[in-house]
Amino acid sequence: MRTERICSVEALVRWRHPERGVVAPDAFLPAAEQTGLIDPLTRWILGAALAQIGDWGAACDALSVAVNVSARNLARADFADAVLTALAEAGVPAARLIVEITETALMTDPAVAADVLGRLAAAGVRVSIDDFGQGQTSLAYLATLPLHELKIDKSFVDDLPDNIAHAAIVRSVIDLGHNLGLQVVAEGVETTEVADLLTAAGCDIAQGYLLARPMPADDLPSWLNARQATVG
Repeated sequence: MRTERICSVEALVRWRHPERGVVAPDAFLPAAEQTGLIDPLTRWILGAALAQIGDWGAACDALSVAVNVSARNLARADFADAVLTALAEAGVPAARLIVEITETALMTDPAVAADVLGRLAAAGVRVSIDDFGQGQTSLAYLATLPLHELKIDKSFVDDLPDNIAHAAIVRSVIDLGHNLGLQVVAEGVETTEVADLLTAAGCDIAQGYLLARPMPADDLPSWLNARQATVG
């Protein structure tokens, strides 16, 4: 937030249905979770995201790419193997991949989750806790995990200028993250007022519509060039 540098992007899945048009993730991901389709879907998203890094080439060589991982994925003991194999096949350095998990996913099978995340982190993959503040994760458990990043849930960021309680929570999470040696990301940043408050509170990274709305991956290099010309 201090340098205004774009450091990472997030892979977002959209279903372009031939009759219903664009179907939002909330409409189909729960069904994928319940039917087991989430495993092949996550592998496909991971493969597509890593292949995209290669397609971007030098234009985006400073960017990391974040991929969301579900509770079902994280509960599979072989999930770390699948991620490391995908990285090797794509020829992408592990440090350019961020695996995003929710607090709820962590608690589905804590022992397996800790093992999977430990293997990924040891290989150089960054691990991020998504939507932090919405779950019930024990801070003692969090402190044992190989984490790199906390993402403050959008619900606490939206009304930051007007909600004293949420402002206090955001400051506390930033302090907590820094005390644990983690970067802190604020999700859902849509106004300069919110961004200024987060910067003053010491937040490291902002994500949200203030920066950019979701875009086709092929549009990213030109968007980055245009932004660089604007911010200098």
